[in-house]
Amino acid sequence: MTFVYLFFVVAALVVIECLIGGTRLLYSLPAYGLISLGAILSVAGIRAKRIPPDPFCVGSALLLGAWVLARAWRSPIEYLALPDFFMMIACLMVYLLTAFYLTGLAERAALIVVLWAVAALDVWVAMVQFGKDPNFMLFGLLRPPNVIRASGMYISPNNFAGFLITVAMLSISFGLWSRWRVWAKVLSFYVAVFCLAGVAISGSRGGYLAAIGSLVCLAVGSIYAIGVVDRRKFYPALLGALVSLVVLIGLAAFLMAHSQLLARRMQSMVVKDVRIFNWGAAIDHIRVSPWVGTGAGTHLIFGRLFRRPQIQADPVHAHCDYLELLAEYGIAGGFCMALFVAAHLHRALRSFSWILRQRLLPSGFYRSDGFAIQLGAICAVVGLAIHSVFDFDLHIPGIALVFAFLFGVFANPGLERSLGFVDRRLTPLAKLLPPVLGLFMLWRGMPLLPSEYCAETARCALRDDHFVDAIHYATLGIGPVKAPAQQPDLLNLLLRKAGPNPNNPDLYYYLGEANRALGVRFKNQFMSHSFYDAAAAAFEPGLKVFPEYETMLVRYAQTLDALHRFADAEAVYQKALAADPNLAVLYDYYEAHLTAEGSKTEADALHRQRLNAPPVFVDPGQKLDILLK
Repeated sequence: MTFVYLFFVVAALVVIECLIGGTRLLYSLPAYGLISLGAILSVAGIRAKRIPPDPFCVGSALLLGAWVLARAWRSPIEYLALPDFFMMIACLMVYLLTAFYLTGLAERAALIVVLWAVAALDVWVAMVQFGKDPNFMLFGLLRPPNVIRASGMYISPNNFAGFLITVAMLSISFGLWSRWRVWAKVLSFYVAVFCLAGVAISGSRGGYLAAIGSLVCLAVGSIYAIGVVDRRKFYPALLGALVSLVVLIGLAAFLMAHSQLLARRMQSMVVKDVRIFNWGAAIDHIRVSPWVGTGAGTHLIFGRLFRRPQIQADPVHAHCDYLELLAEYGIAGGFCMALFVAAHLHRALRSFSWILRQRLLPSGFYRSDGFAIQLGAICAVVGLAIHSVFDFDLHIPGIALVFAFLFGVFANPGLERSLGFVDRRLTPLAKLLPPVLGLFMLWRGMPLLPSEYCAETARCALRDDHFVDAIHYATLGIGPVKAPAQQPDLLNLLLRKAGPNPNNPDLYYYLGEANRALGVRFKNQFMSHSFYDAAAAAFEPGLKVFPEYETMLVRYAQTLDALHRFADAEAVYQKALAADPNLAVLYDYYEAHLTAEGSKTEADALHRQRLNAPPVFVDPGQKLDILLK
């Protein structure tokens, strides 16, 4: 059955990596479904006699998972919490399958080779984006406009770099320490160089620092191991490491000299980074509920509330996994994460030392696949730890699942050990969890696929100005329309079986905005007002689902202005300004509202004040009338 579990885990990783890392539920749920099938089938291996994982590692993983799931379940906006909720279930399944069943070196090496193939495809796509076509993507997907940095099959170049660093560290470690044949080692080094080249063209400054840190970790670990096994080779190894470092620096300098983009990115590493303004907002967010956090996905709300004027892009994430963890899950969540990481790194270092001193040292032969996996995984985690200071890799399902596998390797390195009381009590319970989690995912997660498909199709239709299609699919996602008996609609049938998702605020936004756009286009007053009425009827229930949905608030207020309901529009604008008091474009919309209702004097006064005053941080509790004085 081990091959079956490996097949489903590998298939899930390939699917999610090819679908922008699973950054939307539509693209992550299929991979979660594949993992769930493997987890359910693991019930056949519950009685199998295998080396169990470290109980303290498993216990810390279950504690972290339980807290994240509980806090996500109790988050104020259900839809914002779903990505974290389902991602944690999927990560637990991958972790437990790796720790209990995928314990052989052959299975783990096979999974790493699959990651090689995915990384190679990623870098090829990135090279096309960097050198030829910045809009190039596979599978009909689209990149955000005006993005010139390479991102491979991901949306963000930063997350692309984070994934490649992980694969590069595993590849170099296998090339140095595995017992593979020479051609396989050469291939592993080639993949590593390919991945590091991908990191270079990503332009990710956090990726550069993470790559440097993980390479230093790999060099220190390798030199230390060589010194333990054969002291005579310590200094040659040290010299080789220094020469390799010089070569890498020279190669990086060559790339920077031939690319204005990369040169600018490197120069900006020593300049004041805009991330500090994201971090300031995240620190303010932490103060709202320091012990238990405000709930999964809520940084979208509080990042806007505590926005600094220097940051006008939407702060979906804090650009620091640690701050976002504390903000959304509190000190309790931070403690669970620290305990999880400490338990696994302690176990990983013990395994590293045991293999080195009990297997390599007595034999005098410093080659071991198990050692290669341990050292590569440790260096990959070091890279993640550095990168997470600057970015949000752990919020990307494709990356989180890879690290769930690596931490599962830490929990069970496949080494024989004596079993204690905790092992005998915890192991049977933990083995039952994968099938239970798999069934839960199929029950609660998979039914969302039809409505998520409707939401994504409506979004694309709205983006492409296909407003009628956007209305159709958004309406289907909120609640299936009865199709004629002679023309059965497959999507309707799926929605009737799985159920629509009226708790998805995006569906209401797409429905309302498509109707509002049609109202703007029609010159006939009766027709335009009918569409404006339909837009308002869509925005109102959407704002009940997600009251702080800023874009929907603005579009709803504009719709009310078009219907000459100025008093109602004023109230909606006040809510939007209270939710995001430092977003400049909001005041542009508000000035247009004041002009439309006949308050031109107030609009001009607000415009002059904004024009003459430098941007300052507005306390979220401050009233708008103070700004107008």
